[in-house]
Amino acid sequence: MTSIVTKENILVHSPSAAALLEINLDFMRHFGCHYADYRVYPEIDYFVETFDAHRYSAWFSRRKTGSFRRSLSLYVHIPFCHSACFYCHSNQIVSDNHGSIKKYLNYLSREIRLQGQLLKNAPIVERLYFGGGTPTFLSNAQLSGIINDIQKNFNLIKAGEFCIEIDSRQIAQLSMPALKAIGFNCAIIGVQDFDQLVQQSIHRIQTEDATLCAIRDAQQAGFKTIRIELIYGLPKQSLEKFAYTLESIIAANPVQINLLNYWHLPEKFKPQRSINLEDLPNEETRLEMLLLAITRLTDAGYTHIGMNLFAKQDDQLVIAQRQGRLHYGLQGYSIYPDCDHIALGVSGIGSVGPTLSQNHCDLLHYYDKLEHGMLPIMRGIELSADDLMRRSVMQALICHSVLSFESVETFFPIEFKYYFATELKELLLYAQAELITLDDEEIVVTPRGQLLISSICGIFDKYLRTHQQRKNHSLLI
Repeated sequence: MTSIVTKENILVHSPSAAALLEINLDFMRHFGCHYADYRVYPEIDYFVETFDAHRYSAWFSRRKTGSFRRSLSLYVHIPFCHSACFYCHSNQIVSDNHGSIKKYLNYLSREIRLQGQLLKNAPIVERLYFGGGTPTFLSNAQLSGIINDIQKNFNLIKAGEFCIEIDSRQIAQLSMPALKAIGFNCAIIGVQDFDQLVQQSIHRIQTEDATLCAIRDAQQAGFKTIRIELIYGLPKQSLEKFAYTLESIIAANPVQINLLNYWHLPEKFKPQRSINLEDLPNEETRLEMLLLAITRLTDAGYTHIGMNLFAKQDDQLVIAQRQGRLHYGLQGYSIYPDCDHIALGVSGIGSVGPTLSQNHCDLLHYYDKLEHGMLPIMRGIELSADDLMRRSVMQALICHSVLSFESVETFFPIEFKYYFATELKELLLYAQAELITLDDEEIVVTPRGQLLISSICGIFDKYLRTHQQRKNHSLLI
């Protein structure tokens, strides 16, 4: 995918106090009715099962013959957890069965070898991301074994970014220095709320001491990036409780803090059915939490990169954004050029060339494919030129808050104002609300608009538009 950088001097917009004061619940209901993080476009609901391992391999054949050649990013999914967290959206398997874990790691090793065979003489791997589930569910020896398998089949660059999601409740038995010695240099630590009632309501008891100790240990171990994933909108959570947790995290001084809004979707995520709907904070309280967090983080010296991710001013992402070389993809913001993303493990989502794919989500299907020497691709999609163009438009807005029409026309054979006439007409309402400025040459997202960047990008989402049209049509019928 082509990244559209629009100006020599990119302006980084952080929401100002004045802009925040003008945001209220009615405003958010009117303009903030749509949310998607657009790491995956189109969303996995539009993937098709006719895109299988054969079509996936065919795109790798093109890669090997030089039709396209990009750097690599690897994602490794470890689905196991000691217990189910009720708020979780991830593919998780609750198990302490050592035999089941050993079996999974054996099949994961097979998948690594199969992917490596497709990628002989491949370019370097610049980014490695262990997600879950709970990657730190595994022992040091098991994590080292996966890294060794990857090193045998891929070309890991020493200066790359190697991330791991960390459960601070388990770090005492693993230790940050041990993870650093294995090769990880980016720690991602999830934080819900330090209040015990909130923790009980989501079935995750994670003490303040354990969390702050994990952050401190990661700092002392020399992790170059420590990112806190801080959730707001949880059951039993109040503004006061959230404020206490927020202040404690700010005082711990992590490099990055990512604000995550809890989305209650019990029809889609079974563990959430254990959460009482009446325990969830109302919309107004959730908005107060968000605005409080933005104000406090900005006051504490963090820069709002976008998508509610905040970072210290000397962080590599902030510097990359200022220089116009920030990227956005399957693992979020990155300093690396657009990569081919190789997914390893059950349910993993990858991207090769103009394609997206997902591994089987069911362990038995995942194992069966590998048992027959096939990659466990369940479904995927080949992106059209229109998909690629719209994704580039969205990612330019997400990364830089600026979109030049001329830059799109340079990469794609269209006249922007004609091709996106409908979208530009709809954006006039956003311009009137001072979420963007709009003229004959470009779109600029304002500090106020940063809070609603997902809704702004949604204007360019063809699939969302089609879905809404079908819904309106069905209502008319």
